[in-house]
Amino acid sequence: MGLAQTSSSGSYQINESFFGTGGEVNTSSSSYQAQGAAGSLGVGESGSSNLDTVAGFIEPSDEYLEMVVNQATIDFGTFSIGSTATGSGTFHVRAYINGAYSVITMSNPPTSEGGAALNGMSVPATPTTGQEQFGINLVDNSSPNIGANPALIPDAAYANGQAATGYNSANNFKYVVGDVIAQSGAGRAWGQTNFTISYIANIANTTPAGLYVMNHDLVVIATF
Repeated sequence: MGLAQTSSSGSYQINESFFGTGGEVNTSSSSYQAQGAAGSLGVGESGSSNLDTVAGFIEPSDEYLEMVVNQATIDFGTFSIGSTATGSGTFHVRAYINGAYSVITMSNPPTSEGGAALNGMSVPATPTTGQEQFGINLVDNSSPNIGANPALIPDAAYANGQAATGYNSANNFKYVVGDVIAQSGAGRAWGQTNFTISYIANIANTTPAGLYVMNHDLVVIATF
């Protein structure tokens, strides 16, 4: 059982505690450093209003939050009034013992060189051809057939990321700058979640011509 909290007094300090058949907090040489454990007696998280305990193999005692956006160029091609343009991209968030996290979208919708921006969908809705709109979601869709649900790595026992309200309904899309589009689930953030963002765009007869571009910036905010 690894404890995130350090036990100490004026005479000693325990950085990690382990109950099992064996373990080593710091095995190192000039070329490597490792932690090892053999035979954990229990795994999982439990807590009360006064304390939290995370049982399992030895883990670092520091809070950790990572977001990696996988580089991608999404080409909508030439917009057509009669069809919905689609695309997708991926990112992941990995967390350890921080309170919670939220992923916020910070970019304006696709904008032409003349300054015209596609209309972001202010409420979740299905794509409608012939109507100017831009939207995203973070779930698996059947119409159009794009996207994927958040993938918990390796499973729900070890990760709890989820699509946020407004971006978690299949076949419905939304886009508002500053919205939370993904977040950790109930309790504190844990493990790695892989997210897929699905994009849709439609134009109307009145949409100004031009080359529409969006550099999509995402920000993850942690609560420790």
